[in-house]
Amino acid sequence: MNYEDYIAEALEIVSAWEVPPEDFAQVVNDQAKIMAGTDLDPWHDLLQDCRDTPQYA
Repeated sequence: MNYEDYIAEALEIVSAWEVPPEDFAQVVNDQAKIMAGTDLDPWHDLLQDCRDTPQYA
């Protein structure tokens, strides 16, 4: 399962927390990624972007 499968449950969990409105969506996504066991490391995403860009491949 990927993190999108956990969004509804993460939304329910995060709704009980005191999260600033401007951060709410990011916190829900991060929670869903944690629940899915997805890597949250921003360097991981940056490296993957470089691999997916033809000029860096």
